[in-house]
Amino acid sequence: MSVFLNASVNSDPEIIYQTISSTASAIKEEQSERLHDRISQEQLEKLHASFEQFEDQEVGFDDLRNMLEDVDIVLSDFVYTRLFLKINQNRDFLVDWNEFVSYLIFGFQEEDPSSQKESLILPISTQPIIRKTEHRSAVCCLALLKVKSDQIHPDEDTGETINISFGGEDSPEASGMWITASHEGQIRFWTPHMEPIRSAYSESLHLKVPTWILAVQALSDVSIVCTSSTERELRFHETIASTFTLRIVIRSLPHAVYCMSYSFYTNGKAESKLVLGDYAGNVRILSFTPHLRGPFQAKPGAALIEVVWADILKGKIPQFKPREYINLHSEMISCLYYSLEMNALFASAEYRNTKKYRGRCPALIMTSSDDRSNFRIPLGVTTFFVDERHNIVVTGGPDTFVRIWDVYITSEPSGILTGHNGGIVMVFVQPEEKKVYSVDYHKIIKVWDLQEHTLLQTYGDLVRLIHHTETDLVYYYHSHLRELMVGGRKLISVKCCPRVRVDLTDGNTHAQPVSVVLYNRLFRNIVTCGLDSYIIVWDPWTGRRKIIMKSCHTKMIYGETIDIEITAACFDPLEQFLLTGARDGSLKIWNYNNAVVVRNMCIQPDQEVTAVIWVVERILAMGWDRQVTEFNDVEGREYGDPKKWAKFHTDDITCGAVKLGEGVVTATYSGEIIFWKLETGQPYRRYSVMDPTRFIELKLSKEEDKAMKRAKRLQARQTTHSENRYTVTSTRNTIHSTRSTTKVEDPKYNISTAPISVQAVLFLQNRPMTKVHGSVLVSLDTGFIQVYSHHQRGGYLKEFFAVHKTGDCVLTMCTDRKNRFLYTGTAFGYIKVWYIVNFCVPDSERQYVCMPRLRLEFIFLRKELFLTRAKRVVRNQPEPLLVSSLKGHLKAINSIAFINLPKIILTGSHDYSCRLWTQGGRYLGTLGTVLPWSRLSPFEKAGQDNHVYRLPPDIKKVASSTTLKVISGIQVDRVKMTERAAKTAEEKEEEAAQAADEGTDLKSLFEKPLREPILGKYFALPGRSAVEQHVELDTTQSYIPVYSHLKVHPSEELERPPTPRAIKAVQAENYLEFYLPVEGKVDPNTSAINIKEPKPRRSLEKDKERTREVRYSDSHNSQNEP
Repeated sequence: MSVFLNASVNSDPEIIYQTISSTASAIKEEQSERLHDRISQEQLEKLHASFEQFEDQEVGFDDLRNMLEDVDIVLSDFVYTRLFLKINQNRDFLVDWNEFVSYLIFGFQEEDPSSQKESLILPISTQPIIRKTEHRSAVCCLALLKVKSDQIHPDEDTGETINISFGGEDSPEASGMWITASHEGQIRFWTPHMEPIRSAYSESLHLKVPTWILAVQALSDVSIVCTSSTERELRFHETIASTFTLRIVIRSLPHAVYCMSYSFYTNGKAESKLVLGDYAGNVRILSFTPHLRGPFQAKPGAALIEVVWADILKGKIPQFKPREYINLHSEMISCLYYSLEMNALFASAEYRNTKKYRGRCPALIMTSSDDRSNFRIPLGVTTFFVDERHNIVVTGGPDTFVRIWDVYITSEPSGILTGHNGGIVMVFVQPEEKKVYSVDYHKIIKVWDLQEHTLLQTYGDLVRLIHHTETDLVYYYHSHLRELMVGGRKLISVKCCPRVRVDLTDGNTHAQPVSVVLYNRLFRNIVTCGLDSYIIVWDPWTGRRKIIMKSCHTKMIYGETIDIEITAACFDPLEQFLLTGARDGSLKIWNYNNAVVVRNMCIQPDQEVTAVIWVVERILAMGWDRQVTEFNDVEGREYGDPKKWAKFHTDDITCGAVKLGEGVVTATYSGEIIFWKLETGQPYRRYSVMDPTRFIELKLSKEEDKAMKRAKRLQARQTTHSENRYTVTSTRNTIHSTRSTTKVEDPKYNISTAPISVQAVLFLQNRPMTKVHGSVLVSLDTGFIQVYSHHQRGGYLKEFFAVHKTGDCVLTMCTDRKNRFLYTGTAFGYIKVWYIVNFCVPDSERQYVCMPRLRLEFIFLRKELFLTRAKRVVRNQPEPLLVSSLKGHLKAINSIAFINLPKIILTGSHDYSCRLWTQGGRYLGTLGTVLPWSRLSPFEKAGQDNHVYRLPPDIKKVASSTTLKVISGIQVDRVKMTERAAKTAEEKEEEAAQAADEGTDLKSLFEKPLREPILGKYFALPGRSAVEQHVELDTTQSYIPVYSHLKVHPSEELERPPTPRAIKAVQAENYLEFYLPVEGKVDPNTSAINIKEPKPRRSLEKDKERTREVRYSDSHNSQNEP
């Protein structure tokens, strides 16, 4: 299709629509349209001066090219045409200075790394896990028996943690065990999945009354659990081999320990430190070497060690190295942390007596050696988190503010996060995600961006899950699993931005199902729309996300803004703008390069838009309103009343398609198909998919006919009496309401059986409008695809079965530019490719099919030992030829598209992903994946012959043998399995390389003509003789014996070489002479047949003579018997 548009008013050249197609060669790729990479500041100033010389600072097609050439920017015709279309955003084919600068800004925005960091889903998006605590009272303490320390040694790799997971990290061997404690002394151990393991008790040895636990801390590197109680005791329990044995008790501390913290390195290269904070504001540190478990080393017959704190200070246990910070705070210590990397102690306290401290309280104190730094915060600090990677401290306290500090700048915070309505009780940071999480007294969780200091999410489900009387809750963040554990009467686990399990999925493209996938040939990018009301622009060649637009279609319901699902989308003819339709009937035109809405439209309120078509100067939208609505796309008439086509459909429209210059086809849930004239909007043929050969008359009902006549009379009055403008408008609205409430029924068309719905329709753009050419494909929910001719005297031609599973059907279809292949996506997630060159065309236009060439590209066609299910279904269906079939998604495929030059298939599915495939079925990647992207080129065919392709992790677990073979590109030869197993690895590599070379040669053989000389360099045809030889054929017989006329050279008898003597001697020997029968009876169960040694030749001759005599005598006696 071609659309000719004038480039400017003062210039003659024309811009052809075909110039944006993907037919460019690799040579043209060298000249990029990205001006922001090539233009300098001096060149930009010269261009600005040139723009000012023109009237209204607008230039045309040729003028802009001359201006660029004046500043040494020379482009080819193809590249410059694409560049001009990109710059000209208002479609008037005149470029002003603002449009030119905007295009440069868009180029820089595409390279902004912040667009890649924006998340599609909220940080807390999964449902929390809830368990009963199995404690008699509420949980007062939470601890984690870790496998790996959160603090990284400077000698180790300090790179940021990648946001992927390979599975297995949620096992106790990899993630440790949860420990919960209640005040009565009960200790319970839990798996990472919050399944109970065992329980124990921490009791005092000298008191008969129950203990009262205040804090629990796990010493992970030495497998010890430490508890503190109101008896001013520290009890160290051993947890090796599922035990809970009391090893050391430290009694008579000056004050009861209220909170504890433990710091260690996984490799044990530094001393581990147990930090204790008490009610009086004192901080004490117990240091020990974790080598051989330090003071907790198990010895045979070792008894319980009881010691008072004064003896620890005196060195009674030499492995412990105590240190005290007396009166570090004047109030009770609320939180503690020791940083081994910075060698600094952090301690905080709450100062709620505002009259006494007047806001000058040292809420957080950092102590390093003899230096002390005070972070002064009103009302003190309840909780804090130290991020050693970025040297920041995040604090939260009773004043409801979350503050972000630089560790070395204590005078003022670098950022203050406001929004909580209660005191902060928990804060933590995800350094790799650059997010801050804060929890307030009212159980509200807020997620903040660490760099932008903006609010990302407010999570309030804890209010619903926890009773309002429970206020004294405990929190613990598991940095490895990215889980926030909340303890009280219940145990609640909240996933905080969990890692992507690459062993289960490659990631998601949208937060909800993908509804539309489009490829823009002008900007060479992919646009995906989803039911999450997102529009995302992707660069398929690098896998980067360029632009993300959220909440594109919204609706206000009871004062709350609700996102509306996007159900349909398409580009304008020049592919500069995007048109989207939503479930509420709204339509929007987007300049998707800057996320600006150009125009808002609507078909009917609350009527879903199922299909949109944008042709020259017109926009067609259809959906549940059962009719086609036409909007003007001409400058000056955009905001007029839309034109409503006649309502001939009796059910909701499900899909539609267009062929430029000829017609439109629409289909409904009840199986109606109507062909319309594109220019006039009048229907000319109507079919039913349940009986496609029957003629159905196009006839409106009486109510619809009256409404049409009345509308015509009112329009005639409007031309003569302009003062009746408002009357006509009101009457027109009445007509529209009458149409919407009237149901058109044709008695001839009613069918008692259940209707068959139409899922998708497709126009083959290269097929001519004749009666014998199948130009329209109609997909039914029964799995069949019917073929029609859109000629006025055409009709139903043929149908074929397009699925191989019961209950499956084709939901979406597309073709390549030349209509050689048909690509279908099914409701069960299967991708099928059909060869339709010779399907539904006259015999005179049928082409030769080179099957060897197809087998080289589509491994699905190669022969197998047994016919697979996909092949068995179509074995009696010669046309169209099924060339590929694979399972690409776990759920339904809602949209499919094809990129012509690199031959890439795009599929958008209900499983939230959009995936790229080669035409042969190899998996290229998923848009939005966290894995590295294999770079592609828009000018080269995707996929390398020698490349080993991976399988999607979710498909690998459910794929059939056909899918595994097609995606991997490997076909196992079962006959030669035993032979290959015996070969060495080097031989296998050589064979694989040789096979790859042969495959490449075969592909070049079928794609290119043979080189001369065809027979090679080692054979030459005999030259012609100088004397002309005339051959006379004998025609007297009914046939001509050609062989009698050929020149046959006389053949000589072959000389046989003499036989060697050794071989002659061996041939003369008879080995039966060496084997003699056994004399006597032989028992086969006890003995074997005896083989006697050979006798000398003379003895052998004597034995023979004796045998002859015996036989002669026996025969003579038998003859003499009567």
